[in-house]
Amino acid sequence: MTRTENHTPASLPDHADVDEVGEFITTLFATPAHRLTACRGWTAHELVAHLAAGAAEEADLIEAHFAGESRPTRGFEARELPYRALPDAELRDRLVSEAARLTVALDKLASGSAEAVLFTGREMTATDFAMHSRSECSLHRWDLVGRDDTGWLMLSQPSLTRHALSVLSSMSSLPETPANRLKEYAGPDVEMIIRSAPDDDLVVAITESAIALSLQPISDVAPDVVLDASARLLLLWGRREPSAPVDVYATGRAAEVFATLFGW
Repeated sequence: MTRTENHTPASLPDHADVDEVGEFITTLFATPAHRLTACRGWTAHELVAHLAAGAAEEADLIEAHFAGESRPTRGFEARELPYRALPDAELRDRLVSEAARLTVALDKLASGSAEAVLFTGREMTATDFAMHSRSECSLHRWDLVGRDDTGWLMLSQPSLTRHALSVLSSMSSLPETPANRLKEYAGPDVEMIIRSAPDDDLVVAITESAIALSLQPISDVAPDVVLDASARLLLLWGRREPSAPVDVYATGRAAEVFATLFGW
């Protein structure tokens, strides 16, 4: 089991002038379908299929909620395969149309009182879905073009890290979740501090029964890992930017856990 324990953050605010969705779309439409991405085994075409199918699935679940119906979230393969089979131009049009349908569904969800819909094992509000879209666009833009000033600024936003901790602690079907990455680990209890000053520390605490991810104020305790906030977000999602230094001071079991949890 993975849980998240975030204190009320005193960390830096997000960048109000950043449009993650708009920046992603602009980048995507400048990227050819056959271009290999940082998502293992995916070209830009497969990445678009993932996003179009995800938007359609979210919209379907929200629309079903308002129709008084519910069903489990379909797995990635089941929902993405038909989209991969589409010609690329048609697929990109579908991404735009499914995103528009999702926007309408989210507007309706936001107008309700404390409305939430179950998605991939997590109860999500309209605000949660919107944050999920911001996160996906920031991460997948990096998958398409790697590091640049705009993308690095997007990835550094504290709310994206808080969202990652929440998602990775609750969506058990995702291969990136710490519980799945560490399922073979059988060592003693370990606590590890990952520092991205001036943001809060990310503390990873592993016990026999649980993995806890928490953001805590920077303390006097020496960190096990030091890197900047953008690189930390990529690390949480199983990615590594070669140009961003990651300094590892952990030894013993903590070093073993770091290599298993954040290996690439």
